[in-house]
Amino acid sequence: MNKDIIILSASTDFTQKFSKLLKNRKLDYPIFECTGDKTIEIARQFVDEGTKIIIARGRNLELLRQNINTILIDVRYTYEDMYFSLKNAKQHSDKIAYIGFNLAYDVAAKFKSISKENFLLIDPQPVSDIDEIVKKYSTNGIKVFIGGITVANAAKKYGVKNVMIEVDETSLEIALNEAISLLNYELERRKNYETIKQVLNSTTEGIIGIDQYSQISYINDRAKKFLSDENNNLLIDEIVNLPIINNTIKQGTAKYNELLEIGNNSLVLSSRPLKIDNKVFGAVASIQKSDYVQNAEKEIRKKLNPKGHIAKKNFSDIIGESKVLTTTIEKAKKFAKSSSTILITGPSGAGKEIFAQSIHNYSDRRNEPFVAINCAALPKSILESELFGYVKGAFTGARPEGKAGIFELAHNGTVFLDEVGETSQDIQAKLLRVIQEKEIIRIGDDKVIPVDVRIISATNKNLLERIEKNKFREDLYYRLCVLELKLPSLEERKEDIPLLIKHFISNNAPNIKITKEALMLLSDLPYNGNIRHLQNIVERLIVMCENNIIDNYLVSQVLDLKPTDSEKRFLQPFSEEQDDETPELIKIENQLIKDALKKYNGNKTKVAKELGMSYTTLWRRLKKM
Repeated sequence: MNKDIIILSASTDFTQKFSKLLKNRKLDYPIFECTGDKTIEIARQFVDEGTKIIIARGRNLELLRQNINTILIDVRYTYEDMYFSLKNAKQHSDKIAYIGFNLAYDVAAKFKSISKENFLLIDPQPVSDIDEIVKKYSTNGIKVFIGGITVANAAKKYGVKNVMIEVDETSLEIALNEAISLLNYELERRKNYETIKQVLNSTTEGIIGIDQYSQISYINDRAKKFLSDENNNLLIDEIVNLPIINNTIKQGTAKYNELLEIGNNSLVLSSRPLKIDNKVFGAVASIQKSDYVQNAEKEIRKKLNPKGHIAKKNFSDIIGESKVLTTTIEKAKKFAKSSSTILITGPSGAGKEIFAQSIHNYSDRRNEPFVAINCAALPKSILESELFGYVKGAFTGARPEGKAGIFELAHNGTVFLDEVGETSQDIQAKLLRVIQEKEIIRIGDDKVIPVDVRIISATNKNLLERIEKNKFREDLYYRLCVLELKLPSLEERKEDIPLLIKHFISNNAPNIKITKEALMLLSDLPYNGNIRHLQNIVERLIVMCENNIIDNYLVSQVLDLKPTDSEKRFLQPFSEEQDDETPELIKIENQLIKDALKKYNGNKTKVAKELGMSYTTLWRRLKKM
């Protein structure tokens, strides 16, 4: 049995005709014949069990309207109902009274006016007067009463005839169709409501609907969680009484990203008006925890920059064991634990960016972005847009959607400004504002954007000299140089050169070996470009190496070194024959061979490699010696 719709009948005729209609339509909605308190009792029971629509008429309908909160369908009275009921009544007597309520009375009155039929028309108010009305009019000569079951019971009590008002099958079908249509509509409405409810409960935001009287019309589960105190009491008044909510309802103005404290929660609130035809009928407030908004912003920043801004180097990547280097590293580690700005000074190629990345990865900001920019590599106009970003249409050639600057991209992380001494006075002033106010303004915009970044800058210039020449702001210098880290040149840490050389070879060509003499020769050379200079030389030697061995001869050849007379034979290959050589030269070569044999304890393979000759040539020379 389908209880979505029930039919409450007040007469046997109504019950029979509706049952026949349901049978023909192959529907199994229940029908109950009842009046008065029984009508209310049955209706309440079924509504509690899920019934959504009740079909009734006459007095039953009036009782339901007064006592039951559900959809009610009226089986309307028609002229046909009146005609057939009056026809049946006339079979008993011409002295007829019709007792009807509300719409039934109205239909009967119009029928009497049109048909000119002669019958008494009575509108009982209240229904409890029906007994007295039947008693009174039966005494005055009325022989037949037309009405519903209440009238029928009274007529039976006083021994007069009654005719139950007829029910037209068309009215029943219209009522049934209307009920089914409303049921489908209600089911669709509930489905949509449940869908919206589930969607709103699935969002990470708290959603609150507020009507024009500042009453909560809807609140999702997330909002309940945000607005509950430690005793699980909902702090609704904290929201509905907010001035921004009242302004939204009264003036239709939206407000976004307002920070407020409710209970123990720090929340971000946005308020938007609810409108139909530009008429405000309430507001919808969305709330979110401020820490969630911050984390979401961080993730969005990462996704908007798929290439990522990540520091890849750590202190363990810095090659060297010299005392000056280890002292510098220990100092840098201490600086990393501070939030102060750091100025890294030192010659070009000394590894300033590697130290900057290592400091970032050793700091509390290690999981945040690391964004680096070379201030000397870009023209002033481009550098400014890269540092601070710009809005749509800020200048010709700007991206249509605008662009975030590196300070925005590095929010909560570290910005590395390499060659900071090369910046213009205008940019220096803006950098000073970022450090002091912790906020930036994009080019072409007037909106202030707060940023939280740790600034590490680097320079190979003497900034104090540039200050004296009015090329660098003194106030900016002292803001950037709260902590100063001076990197040693390669000249100051020569003992690290062999380690660096082996590291570069291992990374680029692990199958290539380097002789001790070549290492010694390379260690004695000057490197004006420091580590970068040394790395370039090693890469050049790797490319020019033909037998997987870098020796002093290759070094001299590649670097075009000018040997002394005593070094000459180490830097030139031995000839296969001695016929064209002078006795003096032969004497020198033979002595070199003897010295090498003594050095390697007679190991001819090592001697041949040392002297840059083939094993066969060495054998021939020894035979002649």
